[in-house]
Amino acid sequence: MRFVAMRDLKINASGVLDGLEEGDVVVTRRGKPAAAMIRLDEDLLDDYILAHHPRFLAEVESARREYLKRGGISRAEMRRGLKPRRG
Repeated sequence: MRFVAMRDLKINASGVLDGLEEGDVVVTRRGKPAAAMIRLDEDLLDDYILAHHPRFLAEVESARREYLKRGGISRAEMRRGLKPRRG
């Protein structure tokens, strides 16, 4: 992970973006972290959007609460749920 000052980002944004191939970048303002930059391609963008979508996050939280309340399912139950369905 590399740290880049805001002023350096302004001067060399293209170079900083090219450097994302080597790893994430933390942008600093007055020496303190202000933002993080990650490399994205089309596939990663879809994952990023989904992982930050409020409705998806609410579904994950609901499933987590349900799991904590009732526990998980057995291996047999999981297998039954994964069997191909005809029809």
